[in-house]
Amino acid sequence: MLGMFWMALITSLTAWFCYMNTSEEIPRILAIAVGMLGLGCDLVIAPWPIQLSLVFFILYWTRHVSPPPTKAS
Repeated sequence: MLGMFWMALITSLTAWFCYMNTSEEIPRILAIAVGMLGLGCDLVIAPWPIQLSLVFFILYWTRHVSPPPTKAS
Protein backbone atom coordinates (compact mmCIF):
# COMPACT_ATOMS: atom_id res chain seq x y z
CA MET A 1 0.00 0.00 0.00
CA LEU A 2 2.86 2.36 0.77
CA GLY A 3 4.36 1.72 -2.67
CA MET A 4 1.09 2.74 -4.34
CA PHE A 5 1.08 5.93 -2.25
CA TRP A 6 4.56 6.88 -3.42
CA MET A 7 3.76 6.03 -7.03
CA ALA A 8 0.64 8.23 -7.00
CA LEU A 9 2.56 11.01 -5.26
CA ILE A 10 5.36 10.93 -7.84
CA THR A 11 2.77 10.93 -10.65
CA SER A 12 1.05 13.97 -9.12
CA LEU A 13 4.33 15.83 -8.73
CA THR A 14 5.30 15.01 -12.32
CA ALA A 15 1.93 16.30 -13.54
CA TRP A 16 2.46 19.50 -11.53
CA PHE A 17 5.91 19.91 -13.08
CA CYS A 18 4.42 19.45 -16.58
CA TYR A 19 1.70 21.98 -15.75
CA MET A 20 4.24 24.57 -14.64
CA ASN A 21 6.48 24.11 -17.70
CA THR A 22 3.87 23.88 -20.48
CA SER A 23 2.42 26.92 -22.16
CA GLU A 24 -0.26 25.23 -24.28
CA GLU A 25 -3.79 24.88 -22.98
CA ILE A 26 -4.72 21.21 -23.58
CA PRO A 27 -1.57 19.70 -22.00
CA ARG A 28 -2.03 22.00 -18.98
CA ILE A 29 -5.64 20.86 -18.52
CA LEU A 30 -4.60 17.21 -18.82
CA ALA A 31 -1.76 17.74 -16.35
CA ILE A 32 -4.20 19.26 -13.84
CA ALA A 33 -6.61 16.34 -14.35
CA VAL A 34 -3.86 13.75 -13.80
CA GLY A 35 -2.56 15.68 -10.80
CA MET A 36 -5.98 15.88 -9.15
CA LEU A 37 -6.62 12.20 -9.80
CA GLY A 38 -3.28 11.29 -8.26
CA LEU A 39 -3.89 13.59 -5.31
CA GLY A 40 -7.29 12.00 -4.72
CA CYS A 41 -5.71 8.55 -4.79
CA ASP A 42 -3.02 9.75 -2.41
CA LEU A 43 -5.59 10.97 0.09
CA VAL A 44 -7.43 7.65 0.00
CA ILE A 45 -4.42 5.32 0.25
CA ALA A 46 -2.20 7.47 2.45
CA PRO A 47 -0.91 5.94 5.69
CA TRP A 48 -3.04 6.79 8.70
CA PRO A 49 -0.55 9.24 10.29
CA ILE A 50 -0.67 11.37 7.14
CA GLN A 51 -4.47 11.21 7.03
CA LEU A 52 -4.68 12.11 10.72
CA SER A 53 -2.31 15.07 10.32
CA LEU A 54 -4.38 16.23 7.33
CA VAL A 55 -7.55 16.12 9.43
CA PHE A 56 -5.88 18.14 12.20
CA PHE A 57 -4.60 20.65 9.64
CA ILE A 58 -8.08 21.10 8.14
CA LEU A 59 -9.66 21.48 11.57
CA TYR A 60 -7.06 24.04 12.62
CA TRP A 61 -7.23 25.94 9.32
CA THR A 62 -11.04 26.21 9.29
CA ARG A 63 -11.20 27.28 12.92
CA HIS A 64 -11.11 30.95 11.94
CA VAL A 65 -13.58 30.64 9.07
CA SER A 66 -16.96 32.07 9.89
CA PRO A 67 -20.08 32.61 7.77
CA PRO A 68 -20.63 36.07 6.30
CA PRO A 69 -22.63 38.45 8.47
CA THR A 70 -26.35 38.51 7.83
CA LYS A 71 -28.18 41.71 6.96
CA ALA A 72 -30.51 42.94 9.63
CA SER A 73 -33.70 44.33 8.15
